Amino acid sequence: MTSISHSGNSGGPGPDDEADCDDGILRLPPGDRSLAGTMQEGRDLMFAELKGVDLSGANFYWAMFHQAVLEGANMARCDLRGASLHDTNLRGADLRSARLGLDGLGGYTRFHRADLSGADLRDADIGGADFTGAIMTGADLRGARAVSAPDRPTLFNGADLTDAWLAGAELKGAVYDERTVFPRKFRPERVGMVTPMKKGWR
Repeated sequence: MTSISHSGNSGGPGPDDEADCDDGILRLPPGDRSLAGTMQEGRDLMFAELKGVDLSGANFYWAMFHQAVLEGANMARCDLRGASLHDTNLRGADLRSARLGLDGLGGYTRFHRADLSGADLRDADIGGADFTGAIMTGADLRGARAVSAPDRPTLFNGADLTDAWLAGAELKGAVYDERTVFPRKFRPERVGMVTPMKKGWR
């Protein structure tokens, strides 16, 4: 292994703190805390292998995590506004109190087809996030806030929320469609969720 720095790493760990292979993909061992609380705004972390890593409190504003492995990672209180997490493995990840909502500039967090099975999203701000096609089986959304602007709703189109914990989540205005799978006996209309009524979202 060699250690190299990444472009776009502003204020983050230096070359000696991160393990990278010659392919440029960031790999850190479980329990590593070198990125916790650091500024990683706009960083390219595509394909990163960060299973079980402590990233708590880090700023990943507009970062790219496409197809990264974040299974069991501690991302509590992280700022992920505008970040892209397409096809990302977030199984069992800790996202408590994370900022996943709109950034005020039209940016939103994208979880397209991400695996959030068993993820902890308690008290997270998810207003405006896009969970289209995400696997959210057993995810804990108690206390999560999905309320956002009418033209930038939180999207659960095609998401699998089987056995997810939704009690206490603020879901008014969040959008779902005929492909969305909810927990048994959950009635989305009773909490103010709506089906798509117009084109142009996203």
